[in-house]
Amino acid sequence: MKNFILAARPKTLLAGIVPPIATYFLFRATHQTEAIPWVIFCVAGALAIQLATNFFNDVIDFKKGADKNRVGPVRVSQAGLVDIKTVELWARVCVVIAAMIGIPIIIRGGWPFVVLGITSLYLTFGYTGGKVSLAYRGLGEIFVFLFFGLFSVLGSYYLYAQTLEPRAFTLAAIYGCLTTTFICINNLRDRETDTEVGKRTLATRMKPSSYRAFTLATIFLPYALLIHFGGYPLLPIMGLALVPAIVLGRITLREKGAALNQGLKFSGIHLVVFSLLFCGVFIYGHPV
Repeated sequence: MKNFILAARPKTLLAGIVPPIATYFLFRATHQTEAIPWVIFCVAGALAIQLATNFFNDVIDFKKGADKNRVGPVRVSQAGLVDIKTVELWARVCVVIAAMIGIPIIIRGGWPFVVLGITSLYLTFGYTGGKVSLAYRGLGEIFVFLFFGLFSVLGSYYLYAQTLEPRAFTLAAIYGCLTTTFICINNLRDRETDTEVGKRTLATRMKPSSYRAFTLATIFLPYALLIHFGGYPLLPIMGLALVPAIVLGRITLREKGAALNQGLKFSGIHLVVFSLLFCGVFIYGHPV
């Protein structure tokens, strides 16, 4: 179980769990009704897909040699803690679970969710493997923004409400940024080792200063996007989330290599604090 949890990369799982939950509070404030079963389906589906992606990533990066001089958290395949066939089995089981969870989602959401589902299931492997291999082509950030932002928020909102509204698109952009921070910190940390093994992430294609600026944008742009929710008088309380955001920003600017592992920790803290405050605004605040 310890190795399973290690391979699951718990710190990153927040990126899959939090967006559908935050989306629910926007939905509830707008429609004044409940949709708890669909929240459970959305969270469980996103979690299964992310677990499968993390497990495949563990194995594929090991096979490609990307973890040879690893400075990030331990990977079970590279460390020899678990046989790669076992890790691959974990990934396939998660894919099957995600597909089963997707059945009621497709029944409610219709054909667009067939496309989203098939695409998401394939990219659990295709993120680092196969001919697509997004992470090796500098497309990892786009994948995270789309999956954890647009797909997750807009998809879950539509399942809850059976419609979309403009603020759902803004929320999708906000969570696209907040979750992209995770991969930015990860790729910034691994920039030198990725360059050595030919893993062409966006961080290796850009100047370090430019990529750090890009990472800072994912941290702080969500605060500008909150203007779209300006009718809620409690919105200024979101400024409290700037405390972990500023700490994360300083880590992004000053640290490199293994020291950036602290950035992953604060990416999670920032995401949670931001989301708790945001949900609180919709629970206790009312549009003016």
